[in-house]
Order: sequence, then C-alpha cells, then structure tokens
Amino acid sequence: MAIYKRVAGNLIIESIGAANTVTFQNTTGVANVIITGDLSVSGNASLTGNISGDKLFNGTTSIEIQTASGNANITVGGVSNVAVFTQTGLNLTGAYSVTGNIIGGNVLTAGLVSATGNVTGGNVNVTTGNIVLSYTSGATTAQVIRFTDANTAVTTLGANIGSVEWVTADATGLGARTTAALRAVYSDANGNANILLQTNATTRIAVLGATGNVGIANVAPLHTFAVTGNSYISGTEEVIGNITGGNIITGGRVTATGNLVSGANLVASGYATITGNITGGNIISVGVISGSASGISATGNIRGGNINSDSFISATGNVYAGGGLETQGNVSATGSVLAATAILGNANVTGNMFGTGIGVENVVWQSVAANISSASMANVGSLGFFALAGSSYKFEAYMPVVPSAGTTTAFSTYFDAGTCSYTVESQTTAVAGFAMATSTTSASTGTTQVMTGTTARTVRITGIIYSAGNANVAVQAQTSAANVVVPSGSYLTYTRIG
Repeated sequence: MAIYKRVAGNLIIESIGAANTVTFQNTTGVANVIITGDLSVSGNASLTGNISGDKLFNGTTSIEIQTASGNANITVGGVSNVAVFTQTGLNLTGAYSVTGNIIGGNVLTAGLVSATGNVTGGNVNVTTGNIVLSYTSGATTAQVIRFTDANTAVTTLGANIGSVEWVTADATGLGARTTAALRAVYSDANGNANILLQTNATTRIAVLGATGNVGIANVAPLHTFAVTGNSYISGTEEVIGNITGGNIITGGRVTATGNLVSGANLVASGYATITGNITGGNIISVGVISGSASGISATGNIRGGNINSDSFISATGNVYAGGGLETQGNVSATGSVLAATAILGNANVTGNMFGTGIGVENVVWQSVAANISSASMANVGSLGFFALAGSSYKFEAYMPVVPSAGTTTAFSTYFDAGTCSYTVESQTTAVAGFAMATSTTSASTGTTQVMTGTTARTVRITGIIYSAGNANVAVQAQTSAANVVVPSGSYLTYTRIG
C-alpha cells in the first residue's frame, strides 16, 4: 500500500549517528525513489541503481539532459554548453588541455590544439588557421616535424616517405591537383632518401641522399651541382677548381689568374683578359687580340681581325692574314707568312714568302742544280707558278747556264691556258752581248742560241700572262748536243698585277 507524508515546510530525514545511514529499500533490497521537485544532498549519496532526472547542479555549474534521450549539456560557472555530448560525438566550446595522449581518426578545430604530450591520429586538418611551432627561450632542443616509416625493409624505390603538398581545388584550367610538393622518396635499399622539390608534378630540384649531389632540372645529377639547361648569375661567380664544358659564352669578361683550358671553344663577345696561359688549338677573333710585353705564344693557329702585340709574335706554323699584316718591328718566320697586304719594318724569312694579292711578289728559288739534256722543250727545275683564273701576272726568270760543251740551245715559256707575251734574253758566251727574242707561243720562240765554251753565261726571261681560267706557267729549255746545267740560285719571280 502507498503511504504519503505531506508537510508544509521542509522534510528532513536525518540519521542520529555520524556513521549511520538512511536506506530506502523494499523486500528485495531495491527501491525506486521518485522525487518530483529538487533533491538537495549535503553529504554523499551512494546509489546502486539508476538516477532518472534532467539536471544535476551545484551553484551555476550543472549537467543537464533537457529532453528524454537527448543531448547531455554541461554548464560551467553560468556558461552554457561548455561541453555537449551528442550521438555523433563531443563538442567543446573552450580549449582542450590534455596531459596524456589523444588517439583518434581526425582532430578538427577552427582554433588551437595545445598538447604537452603526444597527439596521435590519422589526419590533422587545419581549414583556415595555421600550424605554428614556437621555440621556448632557453630550450635545449628544437621543434621537429617528423615522418616515420614503420616498415623495416625498403620494398619500393622511389616510394614516398613523407611530403609537404600544396593542393588546389581549382575547377578550371588543369583542375584540382597538387601544384607544388616537397617530397622525400627512397633512393636505395639502405633507406637513404632523395629530396624532391616539385611543381605541376615535375621535379625541379633534386638532392640525392647517397651523394648529396644537387640537380636543377636534373633528377640524377652526377656532379655536386648539376644544371640541365641555362643558368643566369647577375653577380660574380668564383670558382676555385676547374670549369669544364663545351662552351663558355659571356657578354662581359672572363677573368682568370690561372689557366683557362677549354676542350672545345671559348667564345667571348666582349674582352677576354687573361693573366695566365691560354692553351688550345685555335684562337679565333673577329676583333683585336692583344699581347703584353711577354708576347703571344701559340702552338696552334691564331686567327683574328687584328692581332696587336707590343712585343714579338712567334709562330712555328703559318701566319696568315686575310686582310693585312702590319708591323713596326720585325717579322720572323720559319714557315710561311700569307697576307693580302703586308706593311713591315723588317721581314726575316727563312722559308718562302708569297701571296695571291695584287702587288705581292712571289719568289721561286731553285735550290738544286737542274740538268738540261732533252732535245725538245722541258721544264727547268722548279721554275714555274700557277696563275689564278681571271688574273694578270708579270714574271721574270734569271738563270746562269753552264754548257758541258758546244751546243745549240733554246729557251721559252710554257703556258697551258690564256695569253702570254714574253721575251728571252741570252748570252752565247760569258762575255757576249744579250740576244733578244719575243714570242706569244707556248714553249717556242722560233730562235736558238749557239753556245760555245763551258763558262757560265746568263739567260733572262720576262713576260706578262692573263688567263680567264687557271693556268700553269713554267720556264723551259732544250739542247741539241751537250748537256746544260742551270745551277742552284736561279730564281723566278711573279707578281699579280690585276
């Protein structure tokens, strides 16, 4: 049966002893206590069953379940909904202060996440805020962002160990993609990693973990610093070692205090100022090549528009000037000096000096005696020259001749093309006057000389030749009875005159 106890004031149920308790129970040991209003307990309440109610509070702090099966709201110090437990999770209005570990799938916050311990999870997503690592003054260790691979063996070379990526959600153009990334990828089975700086899925800078080599536009640099393509340096580049390459191209100056060695070409559109040595095959310049007081020395070719030197220019090969060769001092050559125009103070030439320009006199020297024994016209030693097409030449041959006995001789000029007019002047004895014969026929003057005695006498041939095509020109002679010797020292000069 039900028993009701109604009072107009307060109803206090109190035990007499401090160690005594007030117990509500039925015969089975369990009783339901239903309180329609508020229940205020000043001591401790021990319950083995359930409490059915919508609010527990102490002052302005409370735990409320405002609707049946609804959310559980916690109000602290009069601030509502500091924590709200819902069917999907927990929502906190203030800061999280955790001294232990947070283990979960995602930590999503529009504010700060502060932890003195570890934060372990799948992803940490910061939508609009920042991730800031602050260094405490006096700390002995710096902050670290660490990517750890739990695999004990490398199974795939090139696989990512970790990366920092910048991703765009752009719906136009190339669409959503990773626009830039800083990646660490496995480079070998020992766990070494390469660092790759990428944009648009292309590696721009690579740092190899095994060697430390750095590549720009080069993912496999073989040298400490390797650039594929062109590099631009606005300041000064100082190189202590060697520069090895195909071409060094500069719009300014290349300055070297040591050796500048190029296996290919060294091309400069400005000046090249070198205080050391230049070692190479050719030095080719469209401007000026200037030497200091110590001179310019080359074992190969020096080619240029102008070669200016305050001292000697020494060449073991050929000196060729397509324009002019001008000097206020000496030109000394053991080889050939080839020039269209030569303006010289002194020329000391131990070889031949010749040229194809107008006014350049060429000398053909008969270095050994030539023996004339043919009864028909034959060349006299090496006394001859090659006339260029469309050019005119004047020539003169001087020959001492020594018959071995009395004989009848004839001298002429041979030419296989063009028009030639020449004159033969000859002595029959050493003291006889010169007999003169003029001809325009190749290898024939129509006259002979009856030579007596065995003393030397002289034969001179002068002439002019023009040919529309190339022509071979040579001095010829014949003898009827005895041999005739043309000694060494005979010569032929020829000069282009038009």
